[in-house]
Amino acid sequence: MKIDTIEMEDRGAELMALARMLAFAVETAKGLDVEAVEYCLDTALRAVLNEIDEPSRIMLTSNDILLMNRSALC
Repeated sequence: MKIDTIEMEDRGAELMALARMLAFAVETAKGLDVEAVEYCLDTALRAVLNEIDEPSRIMLTSNDILLMNRSALC
């Protein structure tokens, strides 16, 4: 099964959006001091980041990198 380049780009963009959302949620959980939630969100974020291909990582903005770095993942 051949996956179109457009589908791969869409997949990467969707995964990046999901990673941004999860990184924000991790920070929110830290601020609320809910450790179990923070742990689960952090685990989810790591899984999403592992799924993102290298070309999609180029789409990261400096704000994305700062947010993800605060989550002690990168």
